Amino acid sequence: MTRAVAGAIALAAVLTLGACGTTYIDSEITVPATGVDATTTTLPPVDPDTPIDELLAEMKTLMVGLDEKIIDGHDDVETLTRLLQVWRVAERQIRAENPDDVYNFQQAIDLARSGVEHRRPADASKGYKIITDVIDAYLTRN
Repeated sequence: MTRAVAGAIALAAVLTLGACGTTYIDSEITVPATGVDATTTTLPPVDPDTPIDELLAEMKTLMVGLDEKIIDGHDDVETLTRLLQVWRVAERQIRAENPDDVYNFQQAIDLARSGVEHRRPADASKGYKIITDVIDAYLTRN
């Protein structure tokens, strides 16, 4: 066996065995919150008694221009924060009446979140198209 082959085998063994280490999680360490929910913007709370049609209309309004806000680089995080607040209230009402519909709404919300967090206006645009169809179908059935 040549020195080069022996060195390559030794290197492969070190890299392979090094990846098998034990991971320890120290529960005493706290990490500061980050992301969309950690913004310092103060938005008015969403009244939990707001009728579902008003909540859905606000969600649609918030999502209609979200892709452009991402492109322009302003107010997209605040818009997403408000959208998530409204969605939390709407989700409770939808889940109570028609729990099977939550998935379709959540898919649109997830695309909006992905659009803002990953700077992908196309995701926000897809989310808007989905939310429009889902809201129309939901309101037609109810």
